[in-house]
Amino acid sequence: MAMNRYGRAALAHWRRHLPRQYATLPDPVAYFIQLGEKAERQAGALRDAMVLAGTPAGGETAAQRAHRIAAVRDEVDRIVFPELIRPPAAVSPDRDISARGTALPPPPS
Repeated sequence: MAMNRYGRAALAHWRRHLPRQYATLPDPVAYFIQLGEKAERQAGALRDAMVLAGTPAGGETAAQRAHRIAAVRDEVDRIVFPELIRPPAAVSPDRDISARGTALPPPPS
């Protein structure tokens, strides 16, 4: 299975900013594939909810909708990246982003 953009971003971040934690992972590739999948699911659910919540009652043009969805995508990344992909060194990566989903998978055995 290929690593998605969230997994690649997390892998790069951990290598650079969390080298000790990265070194403890028995299988970093599998861990970041799982982390990326988890982030993608949570981002997708959040994105869907935000798009539905922001749909105007009177309708919108295709261009307006495309602009609104792009803005939602950017906002989701501003939420997901700091909370899942780029955790601070003192925070465990095995946490959930608020009530938006379930805990991240533990590093593979």
